[in-house]
Order: sequence, then structure tokens, then C-alpha cells
Amino acid sequence: MSELRQLFAQMDACARELEVVANAEYEAIRSLDAEQIMALTDRRVVVHQCLAKLEQDGRALRARARIPDEMTMEVLIDMFGGSNTAEFQALRRNLYERMLHIDRQSQENSLRLRAAYNVSSTILQHLGLVEKEQSYGRTATR
Repeated sequence: MSELRQLFAQMDACARELEVVANAEYEAIRSLDAEQIMALTDRRVVVHQCLAKLEQDGRALRARARIPDEMTMEVLIDMFGGSNTAEFQALRRNLYERMLHIDRQSQENSLRLRAAYNVSSTILQHLGLVEKEQSYGRTATR
């Protein structure tokens, strides 16, 4: 169970890093800082790769313990947590809730980024600095 505690701690650290990235993305989108947005996108990719590796480590841990893949983490903790069951369930729930919150933040930031792109593109088109995109990828000339 110490390996599971360590895995949860590492996943929580990655989730906290994703929260920092999401908050920074929000600020970068608000100020239309393209360079910062790109840097944060790269940082997000690195953190997601870290989470993917930790997920693989969790699967390997379950395989070493001969725990079936169908068994949820909640059931696993209830079965093998012993006196630490409540603590592990709290860690699991907190991590799950944090990941849901990050997912919502990411979706909202994606919508904000799309809106910022649309507004910027429209302004540039009205100023004549960018050609208007037409249906089927054709461009209109003025």
C-alpha cells in the first residue's frame, strides 16, 4: 500500500501542476499572449505524459499484485486498505475531484481560446490584414 500512496502523491503533484498550467492559460488567453499560450501548451503535454506514465505504473502495480483490471480503485482500496482505507479513499476522491475540476477548466479555456481566435480573426479581416476564409477553403478577394 505504500506504493499506492506514493503513486497517489505523484499523481496529485501532476494534477496540481495541471491546475497551475490551466490558471496560467486563462491569464494568457485573456491577454492574447500567443507565445505564452504555446509555452503552456508544451508544458501541458509534458504533464499529461507524466500522468500517462503514472497510469502505466498503476497498471503495473495492479498486475504485480494480480488484481483484475475490472476491479475499480475504490473496491481495491476497500479490500486491501486495512486500517488506512479511509485515508486512501480520501486521497482517491480528492485526486478524482481535482482531475474533474482541471478537465472543466481545460474545456472552458479551450472555448475562451476559440472565442479569442474568432474575435482576432474577424478584426484582422475587417482591417484587410487577412483574407476572409470562404466555404470549402476558398478565399475572397476585395
